[in-house]
This record gives sequence, structure tokens and C-alpha cells, in this order.
Amino acid sequence: MAAQETEQRSTRAMPLFFAFARVTYGRILRLMYKMTLTKSEVVTNLAPPYIVIANHVNTFDPILISTMYDKPIRWVAGDTLFRNPLLGYLLRNLVGSISKSKSRSDYYTIREMTRIIRQEKGIVGIFPEGQRTWDGITLPLYYSTAKLVRMLKVPVVVCILEGGYHSLPRWSNKRRRGRLILSFKNPIMPEQFSGKTTDEIYLMLTKALEFNAHTYQKTHKIRYRARRRAEYLEHVLYICPKCGSVVSMESHKNNLTCSTCGLTVTMDEYGFLSSSDAAFTYTTVAEWNQWQQEEARSRIRTGYWADGNGKGNGKPIFSGDTALFGEGYRDKRLKYHGEVQVTMDLEGLTIVQGEKIWKFSYDTMESVTIAFQRIFEFYADNRLYRLKFPPPRSSAYKYLSMHACIIEERAIRQQMEDAE
Repeated sequence: MAAQETEQRSTRAMPLFFAFARVTYGRILRLMYKMTLTKSEVVTNLAPPYIVIANHVNTFDPILISTMYDKPIRWVAGDTLFRNPLLGYLLRNLVGSISKSKSRSDYYTIREMTRIIRQEKGIVGIFPEGQRTWDGITLPLYYSTAKLVRMLKVPVVVCILEGGYHSLPRWSNKRRRGRLILSFKNPIMPEQFSGKTTDEIYLMLTKALEFNAHTYQKTHKIRYRARRRAEYLEHVLYICPKCGSVVSMESHKNNLTCSTCGLTVTMDEYGFLSSSDAAFTYTTVAEWNQWQQEEARSRIRTGYWADGNGKGNGKPIFSGDTALFGEGYRDKRLKYHGEVQVTMDLEGLTIVQGEKIWKFSYDTMESVTIAFQRIFEFYADNRLYRLKFPPPRSSAYKYLSMHACIIEERAIRQQMEDAE
């Protein structure tokens, strides 16, 4: 561990860099995304130190917010970005970003945020979901955010990116021409947190960041123009709701079609789904995604992928995928082993390269997450492992989603066994 966990330097931000970026790149982004800002005088006049929290919907969220905000924000960013030496240097020394290992306790991150708030009297920006939403619904927040807010005792400014999901969904690589509003709510002041438990603060933050992009669209009806609106939807939608086939959905331009049963679904300019097939009843990506997660959990409970005794590996859930396999630690450069074959079953992941075999049980896998769009990462025995799936249609999300379903069903089964 000592060899792996090298000393991390404090970050520093250059105010002139923020000012320059705001009047150059910021202007370009404002035009590209048709960005506007809503912010009360209370937020405008709020003096640092304080924390900004925002829902995470778009690749460029930190940049979009920073270029529209009149004070430098020191964003907490995933350590994936820092593994590139040049980008890592720029993030630490110009932008002042703080490296964070996703889904893991991180002393360095807490220390650096505390230093910026208490010593520099600065502004720290956090995306408490820890990753971008795949379906337009705010994800569960990391509980550590509530602990941090309770500890630092500074105001919390909430920013909601309205229209961010439909401008550039995580599953797509094409920006849509529409509208994006950065909506800053009045700050939650320290006295509002006073005397509250961490659980109560967590609920306050969850409610403040709660946002459904599809409900918003039903009310505002903003057109998001693009020629290939549905392309790469199979990144997130991997079970057909008509025939139940897994990994059978294929996108082309505005349509998503099941290669097994022929179901065709169309996405319109408002981001809503429709089909001439009466078997399809969902109108949003979120509704379909919620159904497929419930379907996956049902199949796990009923032994769909189990062996004849309802136990053991049984048949694979996913198999035949190729990926570039690497390992490392935190924000250090990864060592790549080359291309491998990946299989997922009820017991864990099996990774094969010729005669070499790596097996990872769910009991040993921690901090499971996705970086960018097609990079599946997790820790096992305090080592970071990465599976980088090839472009353009390979889905890393299906592994993340299925892992979450398996872990949830295991926890429910354990609770039932403990209660007996």
C-alpha cells in the first residue's frame, strides 16, 4: 500500500485562467447550448466559503457551470481524468480540481476540500451522484456528501441543469440543439442544518437535487434537434420489453429495433419514445430502464440464470464481449494486459486472455462504476481494474446495472435469511 499511495500535492487555481476561459470558451458554450442562467440576488451576493452541488447530466457540466458563474469553483473530479499526465497537471494547477476515486473513502479529497473551504475561503463544487445519469433521473446521492456538509458548516448552493440531459444524453455522442438553463436555488444556510442528523441532512440534499428530465420536458416541451436522436440508445436499454431478449437492441438514426422480435421504437425531438406495436407502453428512457432493472431482479430471484439446483454460476448473463483490460491504483497510469474476453454470471466476472484467467467474485468487487461511456471500473483487493469496451455500441452500463441488481437481491435474500 505504501508504494501505491504516494503523497498527493495540494491543488491551486489560477483566477486569471477562469476569467479568460469565461470570456472565450464560455461564450462558445453559451451559444452552442443556448445557455441561460437563473440566479437570485441572494446567491449573487453570497460570499465564500461555500459548497455548490449540482445534478450530473452532461459530460461538460463543470465547465458549463463555471463559465456561467462569476466566481471560481474548485470541482471534485473523478481520478480517471488525472491519469493523463498533461490533463492532470492542468486540472491541478490551472483549474484547481480535486481528484476523487469514485465510490471510495478518500482522505486526500476530504483534506483538500476542507483546506479550500477553511483556509482559502473558496468555493468547492460537488456532483453528489458521483456519476452522470443514464436515463435523466437524478441518481441516489453519496451519503458522504451529507457528512461533509455537516462537518464544514458552510452554505450549500444547489444548481439544477434543466435541459442538460436532453442536450447530450450520456448514451449518445451527438449534441442536440435545444436549450439549457442553469437554475441556482437560494442557498441552504448552516443554521438550516444545525441540530440535524446526517440522515436528515442527506434527505434535505436529496430533495434539493431531485430532478426528472422527462417530467420537465412534458411541461416545457423543448425541441432538441438532431438527425440521429436514438443512436446508441442500446448503451442503456439492453432488454427488449416485448420478447425479453438480452442485448438484442440495435439503434439506427431515430429508431431502436430488437433484432430478435423486430420491435421498433422511435425517439422524437422532445426525447419521448413511441412505437406502432401495442406491446410497447413506455414513453421515456427512464420508464424503460426502470422496467428492465425490475425484470433483471425478477430473473435473478427466480433462478433464470442459475444452474439446475438454483445455485452456482449457471448460464452466463453476458458473454462474448471483448475489452481492453488494465489495472492500477487511483489516478496513477494503468498497466494494460491487452484484449480479453469478458463473461458475467451470478457469481461474478470472468476475464480470459488465452490461458490467463482472472476471476472476480461480487464479494471482492468494490466501488463499481463507469468512467465516460464505455469504461467499466472496480476495485478488488485494493487494486483498480478497468475494462474498456470498444466503440461505438458496446455497453458498459449493462454490467453496472446487472451488478447493482445482483447485489440488491443478495442483500434482500440475506435479510430474509437473518429474519428466519
